[in-house]
Amino acid sequence: MFYLFESRAYIKTRMVWKKLINGYYYQVFDERKKNKDILKKNREKYKRDEKPLISVLIPTYNRAKLLTERTIPSVLGQTYQKFEIIIVGDHCSDNTEELVKNFKDKRIKFYNLPERGNYPKNPRDRWCVAGTFPANKAIELCSGDWIAPLDDDDEFSEDHLETLLKFALENNYEMVYGKVEMEDQWGNWIELGSYPPKWGKISRMAALYNSNLKFFTYDIKSWKYGEPADWNMWRRMKEAGVRMGFLDKVVGKHYKERQRRE
Repeated sequence: MFYLFESRAYIKTRMVWKKLINGYYYQVFDERKKNKDILKKNREKYKRDEKPLISVLIPTYNRAKLLTERTIPSVLGQTYQKFEIIIVGDHCSDNTEELVKNFKDKRIKFYNLPERGNYPKNPRDRWCVAGTFPANKAIELCSGDWIAPLDDDDEFSEDHLETLLKFALENNYEMVYGKVEMEDQWGNWIELGSYPPKWGKISRMAALYNSNLKFFTYDIKSWKYGEPADWNMWRRMKEAGVRMGFLDKVVGKHYKERQRRE
């Protein structure tokens, strides 16, 4: 795709221009105050639980084989077993539902959107918000005290939930994240993750956050600002004052196959 070869200066200039014409800076100012107020109210209702239910959220689209052979098994094999798995299809047309039901595990719930999300046609803009509609539906459907996002072609390390939850509870964090092994080129793996959180330095599937933050959802319009939807949400959390912590440990694998999503 052509955008992969654009210069950094050009990309940065284009992003600033997009933000200006789409009212980004005004929206950031307005959202920041609103989100801070909601966060303050939610903190007053927070009740600590040492063994909470964790909702693992997996948006998916016609990735039945990877989802059921790699992703779901990595959750079922966790050292921390008090979880539910909320899988939401972006109007899947393959055999995803059938294969998911084969697990016969009551903790796994599947919901297929009645129609496909309306995404932008430009490849780069589409990449920024791919999976946003099922991801937001999964947030709506989850009932856990903590939320763990996971893509349908990636996998958790076996202690992903236990390690991140312990780190969050011991340090009174509301959102924590670790490192991932990322396949940046076919067969070549690097470690990704650092603090403070920055665009391109945090992976969606490396995070765990408290359900008091459920009011933060993925913005389908984030492509207009040149931001991927996941980073857009983490940025809004950070600006609202969410207590964030970084664990310098690999907590999963992020595969290159994700780039193939249409």
